[in-house]
Amino acid sequence: MTETMRSFIAVELPDPVVDDLRRAATHIRGAGIRNLRTVRPEGIHLTLKFLGDIEISQIEPVIVAMKKAAQEVQPFKLHLGETGAFPNFQRPRVLWAGVDGEMESLRTLQQSIEKAVEGLGVEAERREYNPHLTLGRIRGGASEEEGQNVAQTLLDTNLDESLNIPVDSISLMRSTLTPTGAVYERLGSAPLSG
Repeated sequence: MTETMRSFIAVELPDPVVDDLRRAATHIRGAGIRNLRTVRPEGIHLTLKFLGDIEISQIEPVIVAMKKAAQEVQPFKLHLGETGAFPNFQRPRVLWAGVDGEMESLRTLQQSIEKAVEGLGVEAERREYNPHLTLGRIRGGASEEEGQNVAQTLLDTNLDESLNIPVDSISLMRSTLTPTGAVYERLGSAPLSG
């Protein structure tokens, strides 16, 4: 049987941004939202491409593809943006923090990665790329009243938009699901150098 692993390509966040997201998660937890599970801040990444379960033998080809994609884009900067919920505030299931800054460069990088891994048999994403940092998930959804509470809580969650997220490399991450949440491990990285 072929061994596989759950993986994705992402931008790792600097410590000051992780600390600000930790503060935001604490604020959200304090709102008493039923069935809310916040993400461990040290596990928050800006996902560029979810690969799903890939074979161990694909690690090196994915890293080569990442390096090719990263060479097409110069380093750039992002910062934290507004907060929100998927699919919306009326039925919130995923709570997130947005990113802002050099968004055209981010989209170019994401599309370059998409093209580079397509040749490896990785399925193309059908939905438009929507960059975000997941703060938490509400299991089983929320009532309309809870949705209003979530909306107000997120509106009251002020993120430090002055904190830079330098995008100068991308990482191949392994995600191992455990009873206490996902554990992440960097398997390789590629510097931006376009």
